[in-house]
Amino acid sequence: MAHEGKSIHRLKQNPIEKLFHNNWIREQEQGHILQYLLGDDNRRAHLAERDELVAATVIQWLGSPVGQGFLRDCGFTQEVND
Repeated sequence: MAHEGKSIHRLKQNPIEKLFHNNWIREQEQGHILQYLLGDDNRRAHLAERDELVAATVIQWLGSPVGQGFLRDCGFTQEVND
């Protein structure tokens, strides 16, 4: 599976979305996080394409301006690295 959300066209204009998107892909390829999150008793779940699409879309959305506002409302702040 591609591990991509439905709004990848936004990545060129939104570097934080791109960061979230790329990190999600890397983590999925290395650790199959979503399979474990949706599985039972440390067993990997079988994923439908829709499962992948929804998860990747939400992860990317967290990097969007609206998603960043949601994270701030939850008490998370972004560190700036020089």
